[in-house]
Amino acid sequence: MAISLEGRLKWRRTAPFHVQLEVEKAEDIQPLSGDILVQGRAVRVFRADGRLAVGDRCAFALWACRAGDEPTGPAFICYEDFLTASYLEAYLHGNPPECKLAGYEFTLMRAPSDEPILTTRELEVLLERFDTVRTDAARMPTRGWQFWKR
Repeated sequence: MAISLEGRLKWRRTAPFHVQLEVEKAEDIQPLSGDILVQGRAVRVFRADGRLAVGDRCAFALWACRAGDEPTGPAFICYEDFLTASYLEAYLHGNPPECKLAGYEFTLMRAPSDEPILTTRELEVLLERFDTVRTDAARMPTRGWQFWKR
């Protein structure tokens, strides 16, 4: 099931954890479509409620698939991208070290950053743009069928 921009924004605002992880990969990852366990060590913690700190390990399930076999509902990652990933940023919830991805909100990164990549402002700007487009479209006259008498 896809999550709306409003839903994604809500998850970013309310998720108890917003972290960047150094990805630790298991050697026995099979390239079959299905859940994999994404594990890592927190290298940046932008939000936490005291249960997760820099250096702590956490893990969450994520659907993995081959390119071209992407699902239409859940958050996913292509095996090729996962195998080359070193870091990722994510919004999480749950009880560390066992977490869940919050609202499909994650991105792969080459290196950790001092500032978050995934921000609430990013989605707020998109929503403002869509609201402008919807408002402009509502103002445009629509032409239905007109029948003229002679």
